[in-house]
Amino acid sequence: MDGAKVLAEETANGAGGRDVTGEVIRSVAAMTRRGPEGITGATRFHQDLDFDSTNVLELLMCLEADLDIEFDPDTFGAGAFETVDSLSAYVRQVLGD
Repeated sequence: MDGAKVLAEETANGAGGRDVTGEVIRSVAAMTRRGPEGITGATRFHQDLDFDSTNVLELLMCLEADLDIEFDPDTFGAGAFETVDSLSAYVRQVLGD
């Protein structure tokens, strides 16, 4: 079993049973046209995926649509967008878990 699947299964109990990390990984994979198996919780957006501010906004809009949530720009810090894990933790916070 690959690391992304293990991490996704470990986080599936949060967010009302939603696999938040898995959903973030799928969104990132679709956006970057990479296989989800190559993206883990430790994947860094800027260093590993070469994200810039436009990519960040695009991913946020994608996640809002995919997860039916709305991000509050006043609570979204730069630290939440360092790794897939940090973004997943922020999404779980927004979802109330």
